Amino acid sequence: MGEKIIFIEPITRIEGHLGVRVTIDTEKRVVKDAHSTGVMFRGFEKIMEGRDPPDAIWISQRICGVCPTPHAVASAEALDMALRAPPPPLAVLLRNLADSFEILYDHTLHWFQLAGPDYSAPIVGKRYSSWYEEAKTWKAEHGDIHGFSTIADIMREMAPLSGKLWLESIAHQRTAKECLTMISGKYPHLATVVPGGITYSPTIGRAQELIFRYLRLIPWIKRMVYMAEDLLGFLTAHGYEKVGARPANLISYGAADHPEHYDAKYENMDEWGLKREVTPGVVIGGKLVTNKLTEIHLGIREFVAHSFYEEWDGGDIGEDPLGNKVAPNHPWNKETKPRPVKLDWSSRYSWVTSPRWVYRGKVHVVEAGPLARMWVTAASRLVEGSTGKSLRFSLPKTSIPDVAEDLNKEVEFEWHIPKAVNVVERLRARIYYLAYIAHVAFNELLKVLDYIKKGKTKVFNRFERPKFSLGVGLTEAGRGAPGHWVVVRDGRISRYQVITPSNINASPRDNEGRMGPYEESLVGTPILEDGGPESWEGVDIVRTIRSMDPCLACGVTMYIGDRRLDRLLRV
Repeated sequence: MGEKIIFIEPITRIEGHLGVRVTIDTEKRVVKDAHSTGVMFRGFEKIMEGRDPPDAIWISQRICGVCPTPHAVASAEALDMALRAPPPPLAVLLRNLADSFEILYDHTLHWFQLAGPDYSAPIVGKRYSSWYEEAKTWKAEHGDIHGFSTIADIMREMAPLSGKLWLESIAHQRTAKECLTMISGKYPHLATVVPGGITYSPTIGRAQELIFRYLRLIPWIKRMVYMAEDLLGFLTAHGYEKVGARPANLISYGAADHPEHYDAKYENMDEWGLKREVTPGVVIGGKLVTNKLTEIHLGIREFVAHSFYEEWDGGDIGEDPLGNKVAPNHPWNKETKPRPVKLDWSSRYSWVTSPRWVYRGKVHVVEAGPLARMWVTAASRLVEGSTGKSLRFSLPKTSIPDVAEDLNKEVEFEWHIPKAVNVVERLRARIYYLAYIAHVAFNELLKVLDYIKKGKTKVFNRFERPKFSLGVGLTEAGRGAPGHWVVVRDGRISRYQVITPSNINASPRDNEGRMGPYEESLVGTPILEDGGPESWEGVDIVRTIRSMDPCLACGVTMYIGDRRLDRLLRV
């Protein structure tokens, strides 16, 4: 059996520094082993220790310049709980909207600047030449709506810097950021989110201005769903459903709190969690096993057997506020102890830790992301349009000039729970979640107007400074489920832990050798690009990783056997 090792580090078109090392069975053209490595330590959790609790919101947002808003929201909710400061209903809505507008920007960015170039004409034409020839005559089913006659037309317009879709996406990202900045004061790194609420007070005029900008995005989002369905249908017809496949083990913390139910109290967390417009839950083996935020949060564990950290002593938080047992390797008990050593693929090989989820005594490797959000929300039947097998929702009628009539009409969409987890379904879920959160945002904008008209304009409640308290903030970012955990002692942060969605997905093997989601998705992935082993550049590998939208690097060195390449498909 022939083997080929490809080591790509760092992977391009992402933030931070991520590498993957795969071993390929060259006869079967399939990945047989994989390692995911994060090659940078930043230490935000150590920076937080000893600080005034509200500082955590400002500091933790600097974890990421692409998705600071969910960090602000997760941190604020952890501090709402720890400092006993539930925000007023209008503040809850404004936080929700800020998070939604970031998704409108973030998912557009992913589809056209981060993952999209892998499916554009320059890449497909070079690495999958027979596919591209077929694409030239492959009729786009929804071409009369999105305006592209063939799949090759779509691929050409997705080309970086020159394609119309690529260029249009930049303008729409700007509009989404304008909406966000009207609430946040600035972007990136929001200036208005605080424990107990938000420091922005909208007027009727400002709210209407916000709605005007938001409505300009709606025809574009409708168009992108139709376009994505055509492109993904082409990939599926060419066997791409086998790329990036892994078990349907998924985790979502949910998002978009109900303004009248969210009270930030730990003892009520299950109740207000179930009222979220994006439902929290965990799917194991394709089956929904829980929607309880307390159960989800208490099941989180973090392992460092294959990471550049030392084990910790077990912590001192034995119970949660309800008397439930808190495990020694739960985030409330975790200590961040860096231990840099030489990289060893059989031992320690990543600065990323290994988060896992424990349910009824069994440890599970779970994946975070839009697919998890859509799957849980569709399966749970807790929001309007959730059928148990699908999620139905609509986008409103608009009157935008120079837009096709079908795109200005009210449009109903339905996303179906897929039969498998793979690259295609991750991309499909991301574009549908973009549309779903736009649907949620529209309803919340109408609620904001209603609150202002009724004079319910309070946006902040004062917080306390307890001698000892615990807090947890769980929400959804573009890439999946971010969680913030805080322990406050004597009015200061004693312990602060953050587990990001890329931390979950990029995790190395854990203490029992279980692979992380990236690694699981790569093993078994077929190599479908043209040519033989000597010419493979790893396109199917990076497509798998980018389908989960990693937040770790930019610039690449790739090792192929005894050769080193300082590039990877420069597009």
